[in-house]
Amino acid sequence: MSLLTIETRGQLIENRHWGCICVVNENGVAASSGAYQDDYFFRSSSKPIQALPVLLMGLDKEYGLNDAECAIMAGSNAGEDYCTEVVSSLMAKAGITEDDLVMNPKYPSHEPTKDRIIAEGGPKKKIYHGCTPKHIGLMLVQRKLTGSVKDYHLPDSAAQRLVRYTISLFTDTPYEDIKIGIDGCGVPVFGVPGDALAKSYLRMAAPDLIPEKSYRDAASRMADLMHQYSYLLRGRDYICSLLNTDANIVAKGGAAGVYAFGLKRQRLGVMFKLYDGTESSWQVIAAEILRQLEIEDCRDMIGKLETTDLIGFTRREIRCMSGEIVGEMKPVFKLEKHRTEM
Repeated sequence: MSLLTIETRGQLIENRHWGCICVVNENGVAASSGAYQDDYFFRSSSKPIQALPVLLMGLDKEYGLNDAECAIMAGSNAGEDYCTEVVSSLMAKAGITEDDLVMNPKYPSHEPTKDRIIAEGGPKKKIYHGCTPKHIGLMLVQRKLTGSVKDYHLPDSAAQRLVRYTISLFTDTPYEDIKIGIDGCGVPVFGVPGDALAKSYLRMAAPDLIPEKSYRDAASRMADLMHQYSYLLRGRDYICSLLNTDANIVAKGGAAGVYAFGLKRQRLGVMFKLYDGTESSWQVIAAEILRQLEIEDCRDMIGKLETTDLIGFTRREIRCMSGEIVGEMKPVFKLEKHRTEM
């Protein structure tokens, strides 16, 4: 276990955030902090990989999906209007209704949109759920393989077996060794060792490393879509939308404190996990990892991470409502460099 960040307020350390970090290249683990060998669930950081069978099987062409509708399947949309419009169009083309989705209705997680809908007397809807686009992709795959969307969410369904195979392919984790849980949205979530999770994002950033050629073009296209439509991965002013504006970075976070990104030119995959399940220090941790890796062409992104106000995250300075600096979110980890070529 490694202490990754501390939060100070006045004269006290108010919070401590423990976790692990792993950086891999094509030769193995390049740098780490903490217990990266332990198993961790991808949570929503798997979404770009889970969406690949849709592209691999040509379902985007079969259903006439445009690039935005493909990109949002890799995301966790916050329910802003422009996201809902894309999801609505995707559902219509797929011939899927809210009754087909297994999760319960909810309001958008984007607070201003949620407040407006409640003020207007609008109901909760499944289309507002952050995982609805992922579910639509899974249903398209299930329908292609079985003729029906029925049971798409079950761990032993045809769609979930293919997704689990894809996770195995990207992580080099044997299929039967992948740990299975149920995510908050009702579909399986996949657990692998931390270095394997980082490897999956190395392969998203460097698809020539994917063992099966058929997946390489799909992964390359998905990465391009994530750059082109970064605001559909969560919404504007979130860390995923910021990181994916950089054509060198492929990134996606998940619930319970897990984040992953790949660096294309440097051919690196990175994961980190906060054991308390929080996300507030992601922004600081990502900036510090890039700084410690001493990647020259990431200076601009480091600056953006340090100075941009993002929804749900804390910049290095902690401010009160008047704007006064009252504390600091401080990274305290030091990456251990491993004996492998960087």
